[in-house]
Amino acid sequence: MFRKDPFVTGEYYHLYNRGIDKRDIFKSIKDYERFVMLLYIANNEEALKLDNEINILHKNYEEILLLHKDKSLVSIGAWCLMTNHFHLLVRQEVDGGITKFMRKLGVGYSMFFNIKYQRQGALFGGPFKSKCITTDDNYMRHLFAYIHLNPLDIKFSGWEKEIDKLSFNKNIEMKDFLESYKYSSYADYLDIDRAENNILSKNNFPNYFIRTNSFGDFIKEYFTTS
Repeated sequence: MFRKDPFVTGEYYHLYNRGIDKRDIFKSIKDYERFVMLLYIANNEEALKLDNEINILHKNYEEILLLHKDKSLVSIGAWCLMTNHFHLLVRQEVDGGITKFMRKLGVGYSMFFNIKYQRQGALFGGPFKSKCITTDDNYMRHLFAYIHLNPLDIKFSGWEKEIDKLSFNKNIEMKDFLESYKYSSYADYLDIDRAENNILSKNNFPNYFIRTNSFGDFIKEYFTTS
């Protein structure tokens, strides 16, 4: 698809998409894990041949996230998977990198999902959406927090409006929920040792990405920069 504003190498982007008609795109743990694995292996300049891809995807989850890769198409600074949509914050590293990465990611996951659930047709509600973000833009800081706090909507709907009234115990409950939510990069900024950390290229993002390491930090970034 032709885009009015082409992606620029070295620039940062918020990429996101949702299921067609807002339908679920993740129905099981294996669905989430397949998408996470593709976040890692699709981010590679070298095209994966079908036989190699089959062999790779028969490895276990952690084995795939520890595989050696050549040069990445994009740097990923934050990601989050929700039931019917996903968010990515990336920097393009090579010309055409975002387009190639998102094509491999979208096609690879759609094929997996359609075969598994015996369905046909588009999985996503059109091409992925994008917004260019500058490092000196407050929106970058807000977005970094927004992506990581997004899973709170699963269990604590409307939490933003109640944040000043929440009890200490409720804040702890929210914090614990985010730390246990596997399908985002939140835990990777808390120095929790896990294979998913290999998806990120933290050094290619602003310093505050690395300094942010507590629930309070994410809340502060979310509300003070929105």
